[in-house]
Amino acid sequence: MSIEEVEHRLTEIEQELFNLNLRKRVQKLDNPLRLRVLKRDRARMVTILNEHKKGIRKLSASSKLFESDQKETEKE
Repeated sequence: MSIEEVEHRLTEIEQELFNLNLRKRVQKLDNPLRLRVLKRDRARMVTILNEHKKGIRKLSASSKLFESDQKETEKE
């Protein structure tokens, strides 16, 4: 996956988590285990982005945010 795809998936997961948490407070959920799955997926995406930022794992395409971070670390 590219950085953009990971970031996009992360925002989708966070939106779905938000909506499920709201529904959970109002009514019973059809699939309450979906919350657990989404939390774990969010943790995976954040880990992947952090590993890319630290240089542990390289993703296929780099965003401008990470490119600017890398240039700053190279200057130091």
